[in-house]
Amino acid sequence: MTNLGRFLFLLILCALQAHSSGVVAEVDRRSVELGERVELHLNIEGGDYEEPHIDKICGSEILSSARKQNTSIINGSITRSQTLSYTFMPTQNCTIDPIALKIDDKYASTQAIEITVTQRAITQDAPFVLEMKSEKDQVYVGEPFKVVVTLKQRHNAEAVDSKFAPPEMKGFWIKEQQQGRRFEEGDYTLTKVIYVVAAQQSGVMSIDRAQLQVAARSHSRDAWGQWFPQLQWRSFFSNPLTIEAKALPAPLKLVGDFTIEATLDRTEAKAGEAVNLTIKIGGSGNFEDIGSLKPAIDGVNVFAEEPAVQGYIEEERYRGSWTQKVALVSDHDFTLEPIALEYFDPKQQKKLRIETQPLHVTITGAPPKSSEPIRVERGINDEMPKETASKEQQPWWLLAAALAVGFVLGLLARPLMGMGTSKNKERSVNPNDLRAALAVLMRRLDDPEAAQMVGLLERKLYMGESVEIDKKALGALLRRIEH
Repeated sequence: MTNLGRFLFLLILCALQAHSSGVVAEVDRRSVELGERVELHLNIEGGDYEEPHIDKICGSEILSSARKQNTSIINGSITRSQTLSYTFMPTQNCTIDPIALKIDDKYASTQAIEITVTQRAITQDAPFVLEMKSEKDQVYVGEPFKVVVTLKQRHNAEAVDSKFAPPEMKGFWIKEQQQGRRFEEGDYTLTKVIYVVAAQQSGVMSIDRAQLQVAARSHSRDAWGQWFPQLQWRSFFSNPLTIEAKALPAPLKLVGDFTIEATLDRTEAKAGEAVNLTIKIGGSGNFEDIGSLKPAIDGVNVFAEEPAVQGYIEEERYRGSWTQKVALVSDHDFTLEPIALEYFDPKQQKKLRIETQPLHVTITGAPPKSSEPIRVERGINDEMPKETASKEQQPWWLLAAALAVGFVLGLLARPLMGMGTSKNKERSVNPNDLRAALAVLMRRLDDPEAAQMVGLLERKLYMGESVEIDKKALGALLRRIEH
């Protein structure tokens, strides 16, 4: 009992005595090929500790993490340890910075670890190959250009699952993307993804690597020595790209190769009716920077829709269109002057200008223009016409009789004038005939209420908007305007 008591005493003493605490960082490999993974292990010895908060290692995201606890007795000394494991995939040479932990109210830190990443050699029998190419390495800001990512998969290469991560394109607009097209080439099946991009600003910029993760079947033994299947992921990367973007010559904002045309749905219309103009720009370039080309024509009401921009890839070439529709309403003939567009052509390396043809519109049924009364001035010594002179020489009683007859005829004509007014009222424009109402109101745009109603009618009739028209208010307005 004495010996047993001494042994227990020594065991308890060893457990209670102060033991060394600290942390050591280890990696399973210090040199890897691009696409291979690295495991970082933090071996922590001591009691209580605060687990570090790690999001990235060597600039790469943490793919997985694990924790393991060990307790051992060596030479009568009890040792407790924890192992924190992190899996990551470095994409370039890097340094794992020191990691600090608080263990038993004391701070401990690991040593820095250097990681070397080499480019994977592409051999003739490589199962997967990922390549990225650009049709240009020098572009202008806003100029569309193609970036093509090609995946080559050998015919005998097996893949249970795969995940494609597109290249990161900071500083570029992605204008269009064409999904993968497959075709055969030798011992490989090729899949192409085409991006149409444009630089947002001038300078030297990079397009990061595209990544393909491939899962293949593998087997490993469990704790009981049994084999069980599992998926093993492997990553393949493309090459990065470097693009130099140049600024456009001031003050130009458009770059590419454009065509322009303007068409009318008719060249003759009635007063107050809309003539529809369509402006269309085709070719290749930064259509989204064109903006509105709404024309300004003296004495013509112009209502323009927002431009519609469409882009597409045709035979691996980027094409696009810009379209704007405009309604023109007038009560007189007018001419639409040429609409011009200026841009920089990167092929010819110079500024170009294109424009539409002038278009003339004839308006029928326009109200006659008011004319000033003709005034005839005579000198003091001018002779009066003989007829006038002869009238002035008539006796006074004839003039009095003529005035009396005129007065009586005027009294008799009053009822007849009332009847005529009633008939005119019956012939007033029907408020249900919106086009006729618009034609009448167009002649009184100086009236605020009429001008407001004209805007509502044009939006409903010529711009396709669902505008509610108060027929009672329109009828009252027409009666006021007409009389």
